[in-house]
Amino acid sequence: MTFTNDERRLLVLYHSGSFADTVDTFRLALRDAADPDERAVVENVLRKLDGMDEVAFAGLDIESEWCYG
Repeated sequence: MTFTNDERRLLVLYHSGSFADTVDTFRLALRDAADPDERAVVENVLRKLDGMDEVAFAGLDIESEWCYG
């Protein structure tokens, strides 16, 4: 799965430990996103996460430099 730099930034910010908790955090963020551009990024991340499972999510290694590329 390929994430944009903006999506990576939000993954670092909203990463909540587990796959399910991170998805829940993104859903909450979507409800609070007032800026259309930020809302679009959150929606894109949610779409990509919906296409993943816990194993794929764990393989992202969010806390590494991968997210800052």
